[in-house]
Amino acid sequence: MADTPAYQTVMVTGANAFYSAAIIERLVEKGVKIHAVVRRESAGKPLEKQYGRDKVQVFVAPDLTTPDAFQEAMRGCDAVFHVASPFRYKFSDAAAEVLDPAINCAVAALRAAAAEPRVRRVVLTSSVAACLDPLHPTGFHRPGYTYTEADWNPVGYGQAAGLTAFPPVYTASKALAERAAWDFMAAERRHFDLVCINPCHTWGSYGQSVARAADMNATNSDLSKLMDGEEEEVPRTIMPWMCDISEVAQAHLNALYRPGASGRYIIANHEYDFQQVVDLLHERFGDSDWIQNVPRGTPGKKAIESHFVLDNARSKKELGVEYGDWKQSVIDFCCQYQEDRKRFT
Repeated sequence: MADTPAYQTVMVTGANAFYSAAIIERLVEKGVKIHAVVRRESAGKPLEKQYGRDKVQVFVAPDLTTPDAFQEAMRGCDAVFHVASPFRYKFSDAAAEVLDPAINCAVAALRAAAAEPRVRRVVLTSSVAACLDPLHPTGFHRPGYTYTEADWNPVGYGQAAGLTAFPPVYTASKALAERAAWDFMAAERRHFDLVCINPCHTWGSYGQSVARAADMNATNSDLSKLMDGEEEEVPRTIMPWMCDISEVAQAHLNALYRPGASGRYIIANHEYDFQQVVDLLHERFGDSDWIQNVPRGTPGKKAIESHFVLDNARSKKELGVEYGDWKQSVIDFCCQYQEDRKRFT
């Protein structure tokens, strides 16, 4: 077996994001110095306060899509976690506001890595959305089909540019950005390799406490909105698979440190339905003051009985990802958030 590589300085883009917080925590535990890239100076201050500037050095790049966005932060790094990916829920021009920024951001990170001779590996955070077919004739949930890393979202740039709905445009942007990254690697021989992590919907404990509900990250906000009474009915289950933030972080770290890691990896723990989630909340948090905010729906009856399967075998075999109880992920989040809610003003 090849020796585990040692890394001294690693660049992490989108360093204030949900995934990045978990990745940075684990890197610091390994004694790795972090070059943390954020778009606003204020976003980097909590990282400096938590770890100290000797462990986490913050670099501000207001526009992550420019060719030189990461050049300064990349200097002296021997590996990269490219987590950042600009996106908007609301847009008037899908190409200019969603697709191009996602593609250009990914390529900018790889160009910066190509200019730094010390870099040996880039781990890019993609999404399982890059594997799914959002416009399949049988519907998005595509009952009976098993998605693997060999699958690609088939929506091309031209088609996506003409769409107006967020879900298919967002999923296309993830696929197009990842394809652009692989195309960059194939264009000429590089002195580093690329590994892509493709997580599904992610819940779990988050890093810094939040001072208000609006500060919650996008994926966990599905749960915080339930607790805050923003959902009068059980939410519709769009992505019927989830994973825990610890599993995503483990996948990223092992993708860096395992020499044999290559290609792309689907990260998926378990299928779920939001009815199961609200059933769990009422069962586990029945005495909490916020549980009255959570709709009951029809206990025990899933809204979607049949949908696609996500094959996580490769992530378990090659990255050694250990998947836990999906219910614990929900519980961990709710326990943390209910403490934060007590401090809301």
